[in-house]
Amino acid sequence: MVLNRCFLFKESTFCLSNFFTGNYRKGISLICLQAFLWLISMPAIAQFKLSGVITDALTRKPIEAVNILVKNTGKGTVADDNGNFTLFLATGNYQITFSSVGYQPQTRNVAIRQNTRITISLVQENKQMDALTITDKAPDQNIKSVQMSRVQLDLINIRKIPVVMGESDIIKVLTLQPGVSTVGEGAGGFNVRGGRVDQNLVLLDGAPLFNTSHLLGFFASVSPDAIQDVSLYKGGIPAQFGGRLSSLLTLKMRPGNYEKLKFSGGISPISSRLLLEGPLLKNKLTFLVGGRVAYPNWIIRAFPGDTKKNKAFFHDLNGKIQYKLNEKNFTSLTLYRSYDSFKFPEDTAYSWQSNAASWQWNSLVSDKVSFSVNAIHSEYGFGTEGLNPAYGFKLNSTIQHQEIKANVSYTPTPRHKIEAGASTIRYRINPGELKPTDSESNINSVVLEKEHGVEQAAYVSDEWYLGPKVSLQIGLRYSRFNNTGAGRVFRYQTDVPRSTETVTDTLLYNQGQTIKTYGGWEPRVALRVEIDNKTAVKLNYNRTRQYLHLISNTTAISPVDFWKVSDAFVPPQIADQVGVGIFRNFQNNNWETSVEAFYKNMQSLVEYKNGARLLLNPSIETDLLPGKGKAYGVELSVHKNSGRLTGQASYTFSRSLVALQSPFAIEQVNQGDYFPSTFDRPHNLALSSLYDLGKGWTFATNFIYITGRPATYPDGKYILNEVPVVNYSRRNADRIPDYHRLDVSFTKDTRKTKDQERYQLWIVSFYNLYARKNPYSIYFTNDSSWTRSYRLAVFGTIIPSLTWNFNF
Repeated sequence: MVLNRCFLFKESTFCLSNFFTGNYRKGISLICLQAFLWLISMPAIAQFKLSGVITDALTRKPIEAVNILVKNTGKGTVADDNGNFTLFLATGNYQITFSSVGYQPQTRNVAIRQNTRITISLVQENKQMDALTITDKAPDQNIKSVQMSRVQLDLINIRKIPVVMGESDIIKVLTLQPGVSTVGEGAGGFNVRGGRVDQNLVLLDGAPLFNTSHLLGFFASVSPDAIQDVSLYKGGIPAQFGGRLSSLLTLKMRPGNYEKLKFSGGISPISSRLLLEGPLLKNKLTFLVGGRVAYPNWIIRAFPGDTKKNKAFFHDLNGKIQYKLNEKNFTSLTLYRSYDSFKFPEDTAYSWQSNAASWQWNSLVSDKVSFSVNAIHSEYGFGTEGLNPAYGFKLNSTIQHQEIKANVSYTPTPRHKIEAGASTIRYRINPGELKPTDSESNINSVVLEKEHGVEQAAYVSDEWYLGPKVSLQIGLRYSRFNNTGAGRVFRYQTDVPRSTETVTDTLLYNQGQTIKTYGGWEPRVALRVEIDNKTAVKLNYNRTRQYLHLISNTTAISPVDFWKVSDAFVPPQIADQVGVGIFRNFQNNNWETSVEAFYKNMQSLVEYKNGARLLLNPSIETDLLPGKGKAYGVELSVHKNSGRLTGQASYTFSRSLVALQSPFAIEQVNQGDYFPSTFDRPHNLALSSLYDLGKGWTFATNFIYITGRPATYPDGKYILNEVPVVNYSRRNADRIPDYHRLDVSFTKDTRKTKDQERYQLWIVSFYNLYARKNPYSIYFTNDSSWTRSYRLAVFGTIIPSLTWNFNF
């Protein structure tokens, strides 16, 4: 009997009858050939690509970091910054779920027969949101992501958080996070893990902001109305970024609405805001423009004494135009301006301003390759004017930053991503220029030499999943800095401290000539090991270099602080930071907990001698000392994501210590020993919560407790030539009293349905509810008999406010 059963292999047929007719060799050969063809066809089937872009259904803007999960396969990915994603799937039918915080999840049935590209539009969830949600987008992203030491703010309803004068403030919200603080109430900038204010790189659509506050630190200079994303990296900074030691804060402006014209804004006791957005070409070209103007003088006039005569003002403007060339290419232009003024009548007037512009082009070259180019200009300047005719003067200082950078991203598989790029920055600094206002002034002109520098960097990073529970990110960055002329460099005697009396020579450099060069490698490593689907352990290490320095001997940012480049006497600051963390989620990711420990070692810190003269000093190196520092600590965080009661509790124990290095005993500070830096605040507790009262009402609270910052007090007094002289203790050997404060707010949301676009928010807030007189600093006055001390409390009473926000 002849068996004549046949099998189909890849459109070819082989019949078993070949075996039973004696043609064995031919049969075996055909089996091997057909089996080989069948086997090699399997990878081809598995390599079909599903790619696409995810956009907002209303605004048509791309949505980043959308979580994408293929049901019953264990496969998934996360959309990139431009909403693009790629998956590789075998032939078949799939259910794919797309989810992101603030949007309704969407499940799509997709048939894979060939390479396929789709567009997904997600609908916003207009449900009652938390006053402030801290999240990494996907509910379990804190477990699945290799990144640690990072905080992302969801700004949907940040306006509900209780703040001073009802003015929403991104920086103050960040200080509720572990490891982030300020030196005091009303202080400009912020401090991360014991670092200085100038050690934070703040980027608005890639453009650096050298000042982040209004009115000497009372309010943030960037309104959250136009911001789409806020991400703070306290450690594990990606290799793409450099130039600062402590942290990276990225602010991403959102594009305007692609479908229709909309406007929103708000009125608070101290300012008014308005934002307008809409299409210029529907689904192609969109614009967004927003502004804020302040009117604090009516409040100042209520103050007692001569304080009522002071005057203050600020405004800020931001705008963005985005053009969508096609599904794979778009370009955008971001503009920003901020201006402040503060005037003491018949005394001094201060003003400072920031301007920034950022052009960006993004291209999806293929499903695996994307490319971006960024051109940036940013500048900051301050001016001080003496109003007394006998001593009238104008003092100005500026810094300019011009940059071009490019980045390419290659994603061969959803579990492997490679990035590389390069950047060039040019700095121009005017450290100080003093001129009399007129011929009657007794002030002499002082013009310091301009400073120039060029910073270049190249980097590569590779992130991949080594298995279902292990992921690794390795980055390597090389930076190089040239301090260039025109300029002059003094030479000093080497056996005595530097001073104007010990100058031995002066070297002159022409325009563009290299004065000093620095450079070095900056490795970055991050590792995630998933213990189970609710627990992960992470480690990271990064080295950073900083070639720019803010020269200041004040506690917080001052209008007369100035920037300086690294030069022949001031080397770049260098930091090495290592961190380890344990992350654990509970109750289906409703509760997120984490414990992180870090250690940071710092070299070549810029510190100052006792009695230093920093302003308008043509030989500033004679009053500066190199320092070294170390910071370490433990950060604990518990976050509740859903339910009527949501919120976060965080506690940080940390130390920040510095030691000043000089071979000369007369220049030693605290005998060269480590002592607490100005930013050393060991205990920091922050509690924030929001309770849904129903019918559109919510109740929010904040409580903050933080150790008082270090200070230097007088510890004695003696008479020298009949003149009383105060003797001070070791630097930072004392502390001002601890800081604590409670804030509450009630918010009424007028929305009746989840999808209502026109609505209002009425916010009643009480800042410093129990009227704590938190001292900003302790000051001392001296008379012939004794030294008197007194406190300066910025907000020594409860501050109520009513704010109206609208969206039409």
